[in-house]
Amino acid sequence: MTSSRLDRRLVLRAGALAALGLGLTACESLQDIPAMFERRAPPLPGDRQAVFPEGVPGVDRSIPQPANAPPDVAPPAPPAEQPPAEQQPRRRRGSRPAAQDPG
Repeated sequence: MTSSRLDRRLVLRAGALAALGLGLTACESLQDIPAMFERRAPPLPGDRQAVFPEGVPGVDRSIPQPANAPPDVAPPAPPAEQPPAEQQPRRRRGSRPAAQDPG
């Protein structure tokens, strides 16, 4: 075997061992991932009461709010007429001018 082939095998083995080592070190922390979403703090003791039982002070529910009101916007004005630009003949990409017959 040549030395370059031995070097390649050595690098592959070292990389495989490093990947295996990193994978095994992460195994312990992977067990806590599902439990991370299940943990919840216990609720505080006491009665649950509405903060504003008669509604939010200063907000009249009979008047529509700005987000709920229909927009009073005039339609946009049509764009001004622009003079047409001079059209130049389009050239096809990759096309060559016709060969001229010398005779």
